[in-house]
Amino acid sequence: MSYALPIHSLIPGHTPGRGATANPANRFEPIELLADGETLDHDLRADRSPARVRTQVFRDVSRTIIAYNDSPDLGFNASINPYRGCEHGCSYCYARPYHEYLGLSAGLDFETKIFAKLDAAGLLRGELRKKGWQPQTLAMCGVTDAYQPVERQLKLARGCLEVLAEFRNPVGIVTKNHLVTRDIDLLKSLAAQQAVSVYVSVTSLNTEIAMKMEPRASSPARRLDAIAQLRDAGVPVGVLVSPVVPGLTDEEVPSIVASAAAAGAGWAGLIPLRLPGAVEDVFLR
Repeated sequence: MSYALPIHSLIPGHTPGRGATANPANRFEPIELLADGETLDHDLRADRSPARVRTQVFRDVSRTIIAYNDSPDLGFNASINPYRGCEHGCSYCYARPYHEYLGLSAGLDFETKIFAKLDAAGLLRGELRKKGWQPQTLAMCGVTDAYQPVERQLKLARGCLEVLAEFRNPVGIVTKNHLVTRDIDLLKSLAAQQAVSVYVSVTSLNTEIAMKMEPRASSPARRLDAIAQLRDAGVPVGVLVSPVVPGLTDEEVPSIVASAAAAGAGWAGLIPLRLPGAVEDVFLR
């Protein structure tokens, strides 16, 4: 599989439907391609507004599905990620720099070039069947959201949940997409074995703010509805206020927690904003 060098977009303003407005330089690439005036003219529509950037999905040929970490800052040791990159396009996403390891940019590339592990369920089954496997809670996901838009078609997260339910292996899910309610049947099965918990991430109750920072994630109202549906199905569910953005969403924390509790969330957590590497540039733009 080959990767193209990221081309810097110099188009001013907001790219429709995207959280990033440009492709920041890749820290690992010694060569940069800069769009010239003629290219920019081609990329602008007749009304001189930025053109939409299409999403591309590529096959990820990873041979393993469980990633391990020994970080004292994380609440889990092992995670599964059916996808690399995330079409939700959250401008603050700490996972954006991971795309730089693929020779791409942490900007628009991260949310428009999605890599799918099409054999995720098969890889997971193989891992859980190994004699040396020590049952433990798996986080889904530690890097990108398993319930991003492409999951509607590929159903990779659902395939992983089917395997986890078969093995009765516990899983903790974090998502900001209402699509998680599609899998309530499997989540109920895991809940019956006390083997699942779901965090629904809510950054802001202000729809305008949410649309700008998280352009392709579910609306705040839909996320609260997801909490209610999961609670009604007997699936343990909480709210994650993440990230808390100083001066923008920090004053909302009490109202977010109150709204989530009213919807049925059993617990709450929060994570402050952090902007590693190229994420700072993406977010500040």
